[in-house]
Amino acid sequence: MAVATEAFESASGIEDHCGVGLTSRRLLRRALVIYACLAVVGLYPTWASLSPAWQAGGLGLVWPGGGFAALGGWHYLSFALAMLLAVVAGVLWMLMGNLFAPMFVWLGSAALAAWLATRRVSLDPLAAALVPGLAVLTLAALWARQRRVVGEELQRRAQRNAYLPRATREVLQRAVAAPAAADRELDADALAQLRYAIDRGLQPVESFAGFDVIEQFQTSALRYQIDYLLWGLQLAQCHYTPNFHGYLSQAQRNLIDKLTQPKVWKFWRWESLLGNFSLNRDPIARDNIMFGGFSSANVALYTANTGDRRYLEEGSLTFRENGRRVYRHSLRSMLSAGARNRDSAVYGPLYPCEPKLTYSACNLWGNFAALVSDRIDRTQLRGALIAQLRDAHLREMLCRDGSVHAGRVTPLGIRIPVYTCNFVFALWGWMASAFFPDLSRRVWAILREECISFGANGEITIAAEKYDQIDTGNYRKGEGGLYAHFLILAREHGDEQVSEAIVRKLDRQFGRRDADGVLSYDTMSNLNNATVLMGRLLRAADLRRLFLDGPGEAALRGPVLADAAYPQVLVARAISDGNDLQLVLRAGAGATRQTLRVERLKPGQSYRLVGTGMAERSIHADPSGSASFDVELGDRLELRLAPV
Repeated sequence: MAVATEAFESASGIEDHCGVGLTSRRLLRRALVIYACLAVVGLYPTWASLSPAWQAGGLGLVWPGGGFAALGGWHYLSFALAMLLAVVAGVLWMLMGNLFAPMFVWLGSAALAAWLATRRVSLDPLAAALVPGLAVLTLAALWARQRRVVGEELQRRAQRNAYLPRATREVLQRAVAAPAAADRELDADALAQLRYAIDRGLQPVESFAGFDVIEQFQTSALRYQIDYLLWGLQLAQCHYTPNFHGYLSQAQRNLIDKLTQPKVWKFWRWESLLGNFSLNRDPIARDNIMFGGFSSANVALYTANTGDRRYLEEGSLTFRENGRRVYRHSLRSMLSAGARNRDSAVYGPLYPCEPKLTYSACNLWGNFAALVSDRIDRTQLRGALIAQLRDAHLREMLCRDGSVHAGRVTPLGIRIPVYTCNFVFALWGWMASAFFPDLSRRVWAILREECISFGANGEITIAAEKYDQIDTGNYRKGEGGLYAHFLILAREHGDEQVSEAIVRKLDRQFGRRDADGVLSYDTMSNLNNATVLMGRLLRAADLRRLFLDGPGEAALRGPVLADAAYPQVLVARAISDGNDLQLVLRAGAGATRQTLRVERLKPGQSYRLVGTGMAERSIHADPSGSASFDVELGDRLELRLAPV
């Protein structure tokens, strides 16, 4: 199933149907019809000269706080306050899926105004014109703005289509192929930064030392930090050390198990209650791709890359809120939940990240597990899903100029009014490589053309919008995330000129720290340190191979280094042709003598052990297919264990 470098079709030019949003238009028309009906109902008491209470309550339905305007006088301050609270409530909806907040402010202010009007005999006559007039003006302004945005995007599409054929050719011409598996080895910096992720993975499951613990609703949430750390470890294992399990696999299992810790997933009880109006707190069941879908991707990768099938067993992933509320899951139930959500979603196969909000990049991230499951179950289901996802993303999640917007407010069909920026464009771009490599290449061609410049000394600068200037992992000022995601996308497309320039800039300007053999960046959050690790490890099409190909059959059946002490033994390469085991080891804590244990040998078979600077030795596998031996480990030791 070698699909690492091919493109299903050419997408150098931006399609005419890109961003047309057929489903979104239908949803918006429905929302406008519902609002029009609500406005008619709200205005009827005024038209029919009903009691002041009915008139005030009705005007409150027409516009948030409109009933206060009907009360006149100082109540106009209440009118302004209600509109401000409506904005705050809308922000809460965008930030934490809290649909209850805008409904409560809108309906609650109408009810309060009606109650205040019960003792009045008349209302301010100006309100009958002011409130509907304000609604009409606001809708007209939004319509005019949308027309302007569409016009600008169509103009930008024409400009991009003029240069994209050339820019796409240049992307292909600059691409440096990834080294062959036998030639791949983690260098000193890659090993040092990999230790950053391993250290966080090997700590006790209930511990979160080295994590940024701020809040669990938005981008700094622990679940995202865990996901990116896992990706770094899984990239290293898939492409450099597929035949090393040991502490590398243990770190992944610990991080996967961290996902089941209540402090990671209990945020969902509030989103489920306030967004879906449901008492079901199961974090996997419904409209939660940002947890269930994301988590399943890493669980599936661990399963496929190692052959360890523990997470396929029922109850292997148990989310225990307390003694009464326990949700038992496995990779199987996660995949099933994803399929149900895709089938039932308004934007299907795209489904909500949180209540009534469907994000663009999330619906690539959350479907990685569906790609990997083909490798686990020997199925061929991904083709149909990719075709459906492609059409939905092109029409609903891209702008008319080919840019990526944040996503859609599902009930309204409008774009989510936050997060759209260059780093989200790059994020979507590298995730798209596994699904639609041609679209991913087009994203890189656009960003390379429009956002990247080099100074006279070769220093790189990436154009940053406002949201690009925030470290989304800790909400401090910083462009680390922007450079990290551009690094990943550049590496995925083999652009070593950009990649190396970004790494140099990170090392010079982002607080590089080398402490006790661990490399990290002081000015970045834990999330973006993990993101940079991904970029450092990647080479051309590595992400695509990670999700679609994996380490290969030879690695999955060949011998594995099952046990080595950490950090004394750092594994820079561990590969197999199905019979042998080839290792490159480095000392992580000075020269030392260490015991290694190898598994998946042929029981009773004799093996020859050869290595740099050591005499050839004979190793005999026990009846379980295991063997242990000692080595003298200095700076770099290359070993090969092969059957006699």
